[in-house]
Amino acid sequence: MVLHDLNLAARYADRLVAMAGGRVHGQGAPEDVLTQDTIQQVFGLASRIITDPVSGRPMMLPVGRHRIAPNN
Repeated sequence: MVLHDLNLAARYADRLVAMAGGRVHGQGAPEDVLTQDTIQQVFGLASRIITDPVSGRPMMLPVGRHRIAPNN
């Protein structure tokens, strides 16, 4: 299936494929593909990845350009 909601894809899929410019940028388990670096490279979006409290899978939180907190 094709999902553009990254959090739904990570919650329900066993494998993800991240594409940019018509090319595969990354593929594999959600925890391997849904990373801050991948989100930045594919979508140009700053984000934080946390653990979804319901599924235990990775969950992406977009970060506004003016509200980037330092990583702890």
